[in-house]
Amino acid sequence: MNNEIRKIPFIIFLFFSPLAINGQNSGGDTISVKERMFIDIESISFFKNNEYFSRITEGYTLPGSFIRPAFVYSPSPSLEIRIGLHQQLYAGRMDQEKPALIFSSAWKITPATLLTIGSLKGSDSHRLFDPLFDAERVYSSYNETGLSLVTETGSLFSDTWINWENFISAGDSVREVFTAGESFSYTLPLSGEALKLSLPVQLKFKHYGGQISNYDSHVLTYLNAAAGAKLIFSPAGYRYGTFSAEYLWFGSRELTKKGDAGVISGNASWIRLHYNYRALYLGSYFWMAENFFSPDGNRIYSSVSDYVAGLIVPERRIWTSAVYFTIKPRGIFEFLAGFEGYYDLREKRMDSAVAIHLRLNRRIPLRSAGRD
Repeated sequence: MNNEIRKIPFIIFLFFSPLAINGQNSGGDTISVKERMFIDIESISFFKNNEYFSRITEGYTLPGSFIRPAFVYSPSPSLEIRIGLHQQLYAGRMDQEKPALIFSSAWKITPATLLTIGSLKGSDSHRLFDPLFDAERVYSSYNETGLSLVTETGSLFSDTWINWENFISAGDSVREVFTAGESFSYTLPLSGEALKLSLPVQLKFKHYGGQISNYDSHVLTYLNAAAGAKLIFSPAGYRYGTFSAEYLWFGSRELTKKGDAGVISGNASWIRLHYNYRALYLGSYFWMAENFFSPDGNRIYSSVSDYVAGLIVPERRIWTSAVYFTIKPRGIFEFLAGFEGYYDLREKRMDSAVAIHLRLNRRIPLRSAGRD
């Protein structure tokens, strides 16, 4: 950890501790009761084992954790300013990553709409489908920085965001890299709470380029899309759980048509059956793809090998079985244990993945005494 990073917690403490302890600002006036201060603590401790033996992707084990403490100052109910650190750790790794500074400003434009600039909430908050955006990124790539506009009501969810992954200056020898997307879903009742229809639409762009840097390779822009419909059946008021049937269409295209990935355009269909009962989730999915590729997606569904140069498997037929058990004791933390089996119908081989994690996301209020 360098000296600048070491100074951050001390600076935060010196600047904010008089406010938290005394409830006064620098001019001696009492803080408004509408002004609040918090400590947010997010962490995930995880163990993910991917037993993959396909030509498309190799297996590996991902044991580790991250912790993300932050100080939050809210001068009004509609604005929050957050500063903290994100520390990623992997078990057995001698050269651990240095902690990353997180800073963001968030404006609640309406009770249902939040604009965030800076460090974003996290990769899984986009709710993207696994072939577009690997669910494992919640462990390995949670930290994102950019801009997001999220609207969420009882029936509507919309997340428009951009994650700026590599910033460049004039004359740099590397490309800028960013990911942008829209995740949308609308749920409408067909028969009260017993039968609902959910309509998702998702778009994701991955761009490698930059006009002001001098890099050897060319510009690349990948577009991925998904859309479909999901029927949700909840008999007897959720007493027997929830059954769902879903069809999704996927498309992929490299917009510059350079073909670096080995394919320029592709498509896929995903038929999924779901059953939720309390802490238990069961899923059965059938994946049919032709030349599909998503740079950030779960590679088990891709047509492009990530370790054998030039290997393309145009047609993929994969049947996935999923079992997850999730509990939240007293709402304090989350425990998840899950298994997914991937049977490749063409190669007649089963791959699998096992995950277990403990997740904490707590907000601790600091003193906000005072009157208007």
